[in-house]
Amino acid sequence: MNLSLRTAARIAWRETRSSMVKFTFVVLGVAAGVGALSGVRGFSQSFEGMLTSEARTVMAADLTARQFVLPDPEQTAQLDALAARGVERTLITETVTMASAVNPPPEATPVLISIKAVDPARYPYYGVVKLQPPMPLQQALKPDSVIAGEDLLIRVGVKVGEKIRVGGQDFTVAATMLSEPDRLSGTLNIGLRMMMSREALDRTGLMQIGSRSAQRFLFKLDPGAPPVKEVRAEIKDALPESTVADFTQSHPIITAGLNRATVFLSLVSLIALIVGAIGVGMAMHAHLQQKMDNIAVMKSLGATSREIIRIFTIQTLILGLAGGLGGVLVGRGVEQVFPMLINKLFAISAPVTWHVAAAVQGIIAGILTTLLFTVPPLLAIRGIRPALILRRDMPDARPPWTKRIGETKAALAAGALILAGIGLLAAWLSDSTRVGGYFAGALSVSLSVLAVVAAMLLRGVRLFVRQSPWKIPALARQGFANLYRQGNQAQAILVALGLGVMFTLTVYLVQNSLVKEIIATAPPEMPNVFLIGVTDAQTAPLKELIAAQPGVLGPPALGPAVAARLVGIDGVPVTEHQLGDGIRRRFTNTRSVTWEAEQPSDVTVLEGAWWSKGTKEPVVSIEEEAARTLEIEVGAKLELESNGRPIHARVVAIHRVDAMRSTPSAEFVFNPEALAGLPEVYYGGVRMQPSAVGGLQRAVFAKFPTITVVNIADALSIAQQVVDQIALVIRFLSGFAILAGAIILAASVAGTRFRRVREVVILKTLGATRRHVRRVFSIEFTALGGVAGLLGALLATAFSDLVLKRLLGAKFEIDPVAAGIAILGTAVLANLSGWLASFRILQQKPLEILREE
Repeated sequence: MNLSLRTAARIAWRETRSSMVKFTFVVLGVAAGVGALSGVRGFSQSFEGMLTSEARTVMAADLTARQFVLPDPEQTAQLDALAARGVERTLITETVTMASAVNPPPEATPVLISIKAVDPARYPYYGVVKLQPPMPLQQALKPDSVIAGEDLLIRVGVKVGEKIRVGGQDFTVAATMLSEPDRLSGTLNIGLRMMMSREALDRTGLMQIGSRSAQRFLFKLDPGAPPVKEVRAEIKDALPESTVADFTQSHPIITAGLNRATVFLSLVSLIALIVGAIGVGMAMHAHLQQKMDNIAVMKSLGATSREIIRIFTIQTLILGLAGGLGGVLVGRGVEQVFPMLINKLFAISAPVTWHVAAAVQGIIAGILTTLLFTVPPLLAIRGIRPALILRRDMPDARPPWTKRIGETKAALAAGALILAGIGLLAAWLSDSTRVGGYFAGALSVSLSVLAVVAAMLLRGVRLFVRQSPWKIPALARQGFANLYRQGNQAQAILVALGLGVMFTLTVYLVQNSLVKEIIATAPPEMPNVFLIGVTDAQTAPLKELIAAQPGVLGPPALGPAVAARLVGIDGVPVTEHQLGDGIRRRFTNTRSVTWEAEQPSDVTVLEGAWWSKGTKEPVVSIEEEAARTLEIEVGAKLELESNGRPIHARVVAIHRVDAMRSTPSAEFVFNPEALAGLPEVYYGGVRMQPSAVGGLQRAVFAKFPTITVVNIADALSIAQQVVDQIALVIRFLSGFAILAGAIILAASVAGTRFRRVREVVILKTLGATRRHVRRVFSIEFTALGGVAGLLGALLATAFSDLVLKRLLGAKFEIDPVAAGIAILGTAVLANLSGWLASFRILQQKPLEILREE
């Protein structure tokens, strides 16, 4: 017998059609994984395509330059020279402050807002700011008017046309801000947003000398202007501290972040695909068990194992291709859902198109993963002998140990092949062999642990049924016993469902624990209210005001900050030192330094000695990590520059900060004489009873409207928004793994359909009603789902504990509510999936089946 490839394909297609019901579920499992994968990569391509095609709109300019200091006169002159050559520019300032209604209720508390100050005559160069009611931006932004996000207006209780107070000045809200073209390019993208003109910002008095804010220049190239690359180089030369981007490269920061997110989410989706592939392997194993007689007959007629393996390999390819094509359709839905999942972070309007590359990647990954997990059952075909037909009803003889060792070697080889294949797939999706290796290793460990724990849990259920001191009802005993029916593959189902539950619950537990850790681990004396933008003249009256407030648990701490830039070390320019790009940028850009008259109590001197009070010579102490990075020792001489004035100081100490600080914790701490006469701004905090924070915010806002008072809860809420959005995306994709596990359960039910039909017939013949049979099946499905949920919850708890303690250095607390919901939800899902596949089984009439026998 010599089977051609065409004949093998025809037989495979006939086999697939005859088992379509059974294979429908595993195809859906593969489709779930491919859908998640192709959806992620399709969205990434849409987003990147939007950035490329609408790069000018995303930036609202041809080029952008972002830094945290205003340009000095020399830099401004260089930019003016560019303007004379056709390079227009406008400046955007972004900062945070407080806002409230003009006549708020007594209990109303000012809210923390993000301000974006623009020149409406120039901004935006490309795109448009959408307002409600519709109007030109230049009409909306006057020196006495602002526009704001709807959420901000709701929080402060102000409507369009009414007034809002910012920086002690009243502004009319001209319109609600629906969207802004360069939202992605902004520095402060989270929180309550407000836009105003530069004249309005000057009215607020928020921008004092030394105030820290993000400064973003937008540049537009007029006809006849120099090429974009030349302009970019000249801007970088004029503003060496800035991050410069142009429309030809889309947006480098966003693109880099998008690429990293795509790799991570692709690997999460690959887990869902692997769960679906496990289902295909299970289904193929059950299918081959049922086809053992056919295989033996084919071998008796002369077919070789290789030819028969070819038939079922083609059948696997058909299943993988069908799942891949179905997954591409699912991926379109995933791609549409993604913008809704991250709408708090970005306003995205990517075009709805088919992404051939993402679809092809998904289909290829689906086919390859499916093939990998069907290798063990396909290799088992080699062990089927024609004599099995004659010995089917005889007890199996225990094979000799040499044969058992050979089978073990084959199983190990198949496992190694699967592991290597998964690693290569992960490396392909991530463009990193290192990531592929880590992923394959972590997955193999996870699946091994899941398999062992699943076997232990199933054994525990079995022992409970057999040795329970309580009398278990017959129907319940029958339902539990179904977990061990021939071909049920309960352990593989538990692994698949447990993997999805473990991943989803782990994300939730880590996210929840981290936020709780931030709140709970602050030292008892650590301030819970932070003060930003305090001038020297405001420090004394501010302290008096705080001392008079009820609920103050300690005196306020305020520390000075001066903007300065490191220029040289021991007479050698810092740019000539052998430093990495990141380190050079970190230390040569303008940064905050501070001064202390005496050694603070939370600072330990490691080398040298702190200065005594009244020291006239300019001296400095350096934090140990900065000293090590810059290779600075005690006795070195530093040169810094602040506001055009050089600062020369001798290093007298290297220190370490021993505790969290509310005052500026700069790496360079000078004595007061070294920074005398330079503009400074104060930062600090105070600890108060939580119920009294609102009163302090109202009092400070009324007397010092330019000071920003940040309740730690406000800061946490902003961080929480980001964490929640990221976690939501991950949970959405890991949910596909749970879905694939549920589909595998349905596939297992469909695969054991004939055995279940016989069981139903026997039970009905013995007098069981359809309700009794439903109870038996419900107990079986509930037990499977409950045990899978318990398995996932146990491993998620252990894994979260490991991640938080070992990798993040955070504390972990068990969350019984989340675990309980996971167990209950998995049990419900397993019930739904099982009944979906069992519906036709219950419709069988006993007489019809008995006649066939």
